[in-house]
Amino acid sequence: MELYLDQLALLWQQFLSFVTPNSAKLNEPELIVRMLMQLLLLMGSAVFSSSETALFSLTRLDLQTLHNQNHPQSSTLHTLLEQPRRLIISILCGNELINIAAAANMTVILIELYGESKAGWFTLFVMVPLLLVFGEVTPKTIAVSNPVEVSTRIVIPVIRNWIKLVAPLRWLVWKVSDRVTTFLVGQEKSPDNILHVDEFRTLVDDVVKTGQLGSNQKLMIFNLLEAGATEVVEIMIPRTKMPFINGKWPVDKVTNYFRQHKQYRIPVFKNHHDNLLGFVHADDVASLLLEPEKQDTTELADLIHPPIVVPLTKKVDEMFDFFKLNNARAAVILNEFGGVEGMVTLEGVLEFVFGEICPKTEMPGVIHEANTEIYDVPGDMKLIDFEDLTNFVITDARMTTIAGVLFRRLDRLPKTGDRVQLDDYWLTVLEMDGHRIARVRVSRGEESNAAFNNEYKEGEQ
Repeated sequence: MELYLDQLALLWQQFLSFVTPNSAKLNEPELIVRMLMQLLLLMGSAVFSSSETALFSLTRLDLQTLHNQNHPQSSTLHTLLEQPRRLIISILCGNELINIAAAANMTVILIELYGESKAGWFTLFVMVPLLLVFGEVTPKTIAVSNPVEVSTRIVIPVIRNWIKLVAPLRWLVWKVSDRVTTFLVGQEKSPDNILHVDEFRTLVDDVVKTGQLGSNQKLMIFNLLEAGATEVVEIMIPRTKMPFINGKWPVDKVTNYFRQHKQYRIPVFKNHHDNLLGFVHADDVASLLLEPEKQDTTELADLIHPPIVVPLTKKVDEMFDFFKLNNARAAVILNEFGGVEGMVTLEGVLEFVFGEICPKTEMPGVIHEANTEIYDVPGDMKLIDFEDLTNFVITDARMTTIAGVLFRRLDRLPKTGDRVQLDDYWLTVLEMDGHRIARVRVSRGEESNAAFNNEYKEGEQ
């Protein structure tokens, strides 16, 4: 037992002798400078590692939020991310240069402290953990958790200047990497080799035929593809059907108006509908209903929130981020002259992609004739909904509703009984509501049109 303990003590003494540095060297100015330099190099490695993770973790919503807040670094971030290849090569060049410098500097420090015979071992067991923990894992973990703060406060001041400084080296690396990549994998694929939307639609149709994808999933995929090309005007509630609150109304009238229309947000106007003051929220009205005594002391102006508006050209897919960014469920659509065109709601956007959220058990206002060739429909019915219901394909480059198509073909103020022909279809005005076409009869084929003519003449007599 004593022999065993003596051997352990001897091994311990040998270990201490191996790891004990040359203490006389620790006081040398050159070594102190190198240690401080090593600390700075590790910090630099952390900055470059966090830069890569933070910048490429920024979402489109993060960038839009910074832009809306007029953040001073917003334009710089957009500029950097517009050229991702230039950015990543610059960051990697900086990171590799610093890591090489850190490894070389640490080797010199260890040679001074332990001699050349021991320095190799210490470089392996000291430098690798230092770079891994403090130069890679820790900064990247922090960056991926807080990409906006890291990008704006730490990364931008460094990377903005580094990109200019490293330009010659970046150009050289870029050219060499392009040649190596071309040698290994061939020329870069041209846009003609990329899967286009129409090809993707065909692929989805083929998958549906095999039974691996249902018709509902297919419709949802197609709607998502269409959302990027569809303007909000095609899914809006038109101005003629929008509820409005007069800015002069008393609060009790506003609460009754909400009971009647059951909307989450209703726009408020002054003098005319194009002069928007803002929105009244159902939450605020509900709080007044729960505390009736407050109605006498509350003015309508106290309930108005700033107006949320979008242009006619806004795309449907952009509305998801827009509603989330503005914490809204509805927005008023304005034309180029500032006039109100309609209102788009979160429910409308969701229904465009996912279909009817609350399915109706019936389609009020739609009369299906016995011969399947004649339909009476509301004038404001969307063309796409009409096609889904009847398989009648009526298209128009500018209009989105049945009434819009009919009005455009008439090119004048419509009246009851007006008819127009569009390919094999006949559209007839059945009912007017002021200047608005309220109901339309759509018939297909000459026989259906002739039958309608006889019926219409008998009705007039």
